[in-house]
Amino acid sequence: MRSGSPEVDVEYALRLTKELVRIPSVTGEEGEIAKFLAEELSGLGLKVELRRIQSDRFNVIGVLKGEEEGIALAFHGHTDTVPPFGMENPFSAREDEEYIYGRGSCDQKAGLAASIAALKAIVDSEVELRKGLAFLGVVDEEREHRGSYALVEDGFKADAAICTEPTGLEIAVGCKGTLPLKITTFGKAAHGSAPWRGVNAVYKMAKVLLALEELKPRSVTVPGVGEVRGSINVGLIRGGEAYNVVPDSCSIWIDRRLVPGETQEDALREIREILDELGRLDPNFRAELSVDRPDWEWEPIKKRGLKPCLVNPEEDVVKWVREAHESVAGDRGKLKFSSGYFEMDFLVNDLGIPTAAYGPGDPELAHTPEERVSKRQIVIASRVYAAVAMSAARTA
Repeated sequence: MRSGSPEVDVEYALRLTKELVRIPSVTGEEGEIAKFLAEELSGLGLKVELRRIQSDRFNVIGVLKGEEEGIALAFHGHTDTVPPFGMENPFSAREDEEYIYGRGSCDQKAGLAASIAALKAIVDSEVELRKGLAFLGVVDEEREHRGSYALVEDGFKADAAICTEPTGLEIAVGCKGTLPLKITTFGKAAHGSAPWRGVNAVYKMAKVLLALEELKPRSVTVPGVGEVRGSINVGLIRGGEAYNVVPDSCSIWIDRRLVPGETQEDALREIREILDELGRLDPNFRAELSVDRPDWEWEPIKKRGLKPCLVNPEEDVVKWVREAHESVAGDRGKLKFSSGYFEMDFLVNDLGIPTAAYGPGDPELAHTPEERVSKRQIVIASRVYAAVAMSAARTA
């Protein structure tokens, strides 16, 4: 048995990041990257399964077996990206001394590459594992979350997990849930020259908007982090057919972020109360509320929603990441609670797996035309992942 953290092949981690960025994998087009990852993991000696999710879309599940049954630690990441949105040379993986550029570099192909580099380090060390290690590369994180949903359907089990999303190498012990909502107000169409003959649905929606602006979502205190506030944002509004016609319907889409302790039902009830009150005050007010997102068509995710999650900072996996980060980076490692959504939700809430989110990349750069990832952070993350893997799957 060898002691200490295994040696990470730094050049491999950086090269693999660039190779992954060069493979376009916009949501719905994850087939090529899945097959690439499967071949890479098989070459390292992992047992690999391509789990078909939809047509040519696959989850990649790689397992490095230990002496005993079971998985000590799983690395979870998503293989899809948002579209380039006008980025120049989005898949070139251009680099300079500090950064690798391109769509998916930060969110979150660097995290995938770093976790594979860590697994390679474990394999190269020839250490005898007590329990196994796993790589989970899932599809559809940017849209309907079918990949992580499938992990739940399959009943995936592990003692602990790391969600390799970009956190700027801070350690996230949880994330807000996100509830996409649609409100539609209804009116009566009429010619714009005689608006009194109709009921203007846009005016009715104006009352809703003013009420929502006054809504103050709850806040909670997260141990080791501090106060975390829920939020509500109206991001889209559509109404009317022509400027000279009284609109008979108007719709808005809302991004409601939930804190631990809040449920989808809580948030829905809160907004229904607003709509009910407006209806009592105005006999011509009619509105409909539903869970909906413009790019969501899959009923299971509408029913489930995306839940907030929180893990105890005293969980072993959080301690391991903090200790490894301190050893590698030289600082204690800051705990955070993510305002953005991570699929650690599925691991924690549905599968009961204690999970920390920790990964290379500035989350503020995700989805932007300036997306890039720090090479230094890739190296640190690879070494931290390797050390945590060793702690989790250490020999008996």
